Amino acid sequence: MSTGIGRAEEPDGREGSPLNLANALTASRILLAPVFLVLYVHGDRLRALAAFAAAAATDVLDGLVARALRQHTRLGAYLDPIADKFLAACALVALAATGRLPAWLPVLVITRDLVQLAGAAILRTTRHAIPVAPTRIGKYATFALATTVVLALAAEYGASSDLAPYAAAMGLLAAECVAISFTQYALFFVRAIRTPAGAERAGERDSR
Repeated sequence: MSTGIGRAEEPDGREGSPLNLANALTASRILLAPVFLVLYVHGDRLRALAAFAAAAATDVLDGLVARALRQHTRLGAYLDPIADKFLAACALVALAATGRLPAWLPVLVITRDLVQLAGAAILRTTRHAIPVAPTRIGKYATFALATTVVLALAAEYGASSDLAPYAAAMGLLAAECVAISFTQYALFFVRAIRTPAGAERAGERDSR
């Protein structure tokens, strides 16, 4: 569960085949996320934890592999943040389903992500510019959500029963960051829609 910045394409604009190791690792994270959710909800905590650890490991490995082997692709740049959001959503849903976290937290996060995807699709179809990098508060939200999940899992697996209040407090902080980032993206969407399509790129060309 990273910051969601994603893996950029090659600086010179060239990219290799999307069928590479880096993208395979990212795809495995997407596949492991629902596996963790099902195992956790059905009470197989040990295997669920193993699935989550493996999925989280791919979040680090895919970026390292992409840089080391120069396997940056446009597909990978899109899949990486989607995989991060999907893993976070599955983890939050699993913890909410077992009462470890309030149900409104995954609802808030998933709603924000779905609205963002819909907004990006609308901007793309209208030929408007789409933001690639997340906002700073969006990065804080991702970090806070990841910390909330880790604390909640650690509290359940007996690391310390005193961690539950910290998980709840971090969940509230994460919710605040998510709400603020949601507002920021909404404001960007409204501003982008009001700007004539292509005006941003024209302005950039004129300033060069």
